[in-house]
Amino acid sequence: MDDKLIKNIVDKNFNFDEITKDFPIIYKLKNIDQNPKYHKEGNVYVHTKKVCQELIKLQEWKELDNVERATVYLGAFFHDIGKLICTRLENDEIVSPKHGVKGSKLFREIFYKEYDISFKLREEIASLIKYHGLPLFFIDREDMDYDLIKASQSANMKLLYLIAKADLLGRECDDQEDILDNIECFKDYVKELGCFYLPKKFTNKYTKFLYLNKQSIWHGDEVFDTTTCEVTVMVGFPLAGKDTYIESYLKSIPMISLDDIRKEFNISPKKDSGKVVAIAKERAKEFLKKKISFVWNATNISKEIRKSLCSLFSAYGARVRFIYIEAPYRELLSRNKIRDRVVPEKVINNMMKKFDMIENWEGYEVEYIVSNS
Repeated sequence: MDDKLIKNIVDKNFNFDEITKDFPIIYKLKNIDQNPKYHKEGNVYVHTKKVCQELIKLQEWKELDNVERATVYLGAFFHDIGKLICTRLENDEIVSPKHGVKGSKLFREIFYKEYDISFKLREEIASLIKYHGLPLFFIDREDMDYDLIKASQSANMKLLYLIAKADLLGRECDDQEDILDNIECFKDYVKELGCFYLPKKFTNKYTKFLYLNKQSIWHGDEVFDTTTCEVTVMVGFPLAGKDTYIESYLKSIPMISLDDIRKEFNISPKKDSGKVVAIAKERAKEFLKKKISFVWNATNISKEIRKSLCSLFSAYGARVRFIYIEAPYRELLSRNKIRDRVVPEKVINNMMKKFDMIENWEGYEVEYIVSNS
């Protein structure tokens, strides 16, 4: 699937102007100004072009294979795409708060809907976009080790380092040398942590879960697994195939379904979401008190919702396993047309804009079930 995309970029010799023709949204960056205090070079388009040009000049670029080159190039190419939707004037200064996080969401939405790309490559690039600012100012983080180790679970830190370096070299600012020192420190420090080339390894899954969910332990500890049952939490858009998966693989396990509760109490999808969740949680607590494993079936597209559920279930000693189900966008729309209760396409698209992709550290285990046809 990715061969065509990668070959196209390689055949164009990583020429920014030629590649931009395939991704016209980048032209919109010409209309997004930047704070001259940090970006004397000009608008976001000018900056992005310079970043991509600096990237392929790096000595480390020569050491990458074509897949790595395409991955890091597209990460750099789209690294500031979030500025399209979050740039504003605040106290007479141009700011773009959380443009990395918002940019990764926008990139994912665009490529999910419009381009032929594998889940793996799409998410590798989205992670680079999300965390691209981390190497520049990681020293200022309150919990530096935690933030770096967490990022390493999703992002390729070697490629993240290259994007950060190119990002800095592609801008004109007064503190360029100081920030470049930070980026080199990032490389050395992440190597010391043991997660520059690969995600940080833990002694076991339970220790990883506890550390990355901020349970006040050291990343080198080995914590004995005290869980007594398992809660499988489904994640995915409507019509992605969650019910089909449960029917095929989890049929023997009790299930709490928010849709089923709505039907049971005749509650409209547009009303009383709080009541539905409250009923579901009470039923979950009954299972948890009896140490009975079960399935929690809902969309769970919000990181905050998943965190809340994980905290609740973990407090009762449950092992939380997330299963993310994804089907192609066009397939979702096709399934929707033949569904008894059609979900408005606008609702599905709004959900995609808000969607927080689940990261592999959020639960004891996280599985990704992705259909490409």
